[in-house]
Amino acid sequence: MAASVYNPAVRQAYDATISLRIPEGRRLIQQELLINPDNAAALLVANQQDFLTWAIQQNPEVYTGIIARQEKRLQQLSSLKENNVWVSYALAEVRLQIALSKLLQGNKLSAAWDLRQAYLQYSANARLYPDFLPNRKTLGALQVLIGSVPDSYRVLLNIIGMQGSIETGMANLKAAATKSNPFRDEAQLLQALLQHLVDPEANDEAAESVLKLSRQSPDNLLFSFAAIHVLKKTRQSEAALQVYQHRPQQAGYLAFPYLHHMAADLYLYKGDFGNSVKSNQLFLAQNKGDNYLKAANYKLYLAHWLGGQAQQAEKHLAQISLLGRTEMEEDAYAARFAKEQSHPNRYLMLARLQYDGGYYEDAMKAISQMPLKPETKTAERAEYFYRKARIYHGMHNPPQAKRYYVQAIEASQHTNLYFAPYAALQLGYIYQDEQKPDTARQWYTKALAYKGHTYKNSIDGKAKLALQTLKNQ
Repeated sequence: MAASVYNPAVRQAYDATISLRIPEGRRLIQQELLINPDNAAALLVANQQDFLTWAIQQNPEVYTGIIARQEKRLQQLSSLKENNVWVSYALAEVRLQIALSKLLQGNKLSAAWDLRQAYLQYSANARLYPDFLPNRKTLGALQVLIGSVPDSYRVLLNIIGMQGSIETGMANLKAAATKSNPFRDEAQLLQALLQHLVDPEANDEAAESVLKLSRQSPDNLLFSFAAIHVLKKTRQSEAALQVYQHRPQQAGYLAFPYLHHMAADLYLYKGDFGNSVKSNQLFLAQNKGDNYLKAANYKLYLAHWLGGQAQQAEKHLAQISLLGRTEMEEDAYAARFAKEQSHPNRYLMLARLQYDGGYYEDAMKAISQMPLKPETKTAERAEYFYRKARIYHGMHNPPQAKRYYVQAIEASQHTNLYFAPYAALQLGYIYQDEQKPDTARQWYTKALAYKGHTYKNSIDGKAKLALQTLKNQ
């Protein structure tokens, strides 16, 4: 009889784990491992518990222990003589979770090696067990991510045996998300998140999918997080706040400080500065990692400054340079802001935040009050046109959006302001949407041509991905 089996006890432990009821999940999986210590499916769920704890909390104090336990499980799985799909699949998943754990810690070289080993294992599994849908779930996600890497890097990935394709990956994910298998919900979640990443036109569809998952499983905190994340990114702040306020909060769930940091943004967008401050203070009180500390203090600065509390605002401005790291784009932006030490333009800041929240009418009111004078600084003039373009774009008014994007580009000439490359990227999206691929390609190429601006990596990545999707159409 096979020792490795996804039995009801493992399923129960997995359900608790994926919902982030980690203590319950640990208790259940330990019971199974006492009876059957070599059950690869149970070892996989035990590993997932460690991985999720590290990924969500990023507490440097527990990292060494978590990696040691993951490596030990990998060793145990490698020594199993059982010829079983669950053993092969668990080997790939545990290896991938080790790679991602190392990546989050900044150990990129070692992570790359583990990632390659995991990818090769998934590929071997696909040949040996083509109908095993859980393997297609993760292999599909990796194929999409590798397929969305710019051509120059993809050559290197191909050389080391990691080939990607957005189309093939999405097809694999779709199979795992639509057909019955133990990890179908997880596949649906990955499908929505990756759809949102690779296809800006599918934003509403992606948001709908994660919202549906979250409503179907109101006790699943991971699905609540995914719904808040996608709704926030797609500027549906009110819906995102609803999910945050109704998330499972009872005892027994893994502490998830980052949720409060997201909520602080959502409250900031709608002008609820008091709740924004409270949420970020809660994040800082609970967070044990080094990421988002600069970003939280920057947002606390904004909430106090916009709320008329200048003294409190200055305290948080001073904290930005003292705390945390700059690995995350949000933190890097906060660090640059603190270094420049210049107060933002109130009209532009309000318009930007309200736009980010999807409050387009309010954003238009805020920016329309800003006087444009001959002595208005170049950066503020360029941002005025850029923000106005983004608001019109959000209000589904392409002619006006195009007009202001072009003005933003003109106003940014002879500067390294990021408004010009971002405007070019957005013009590409509009023309692609209008089924004018040649014009879209010209704008994406123009976005790539800008040098030395703040968001070079991010904008180039998006423009290259857009050019890739045009090629596939």
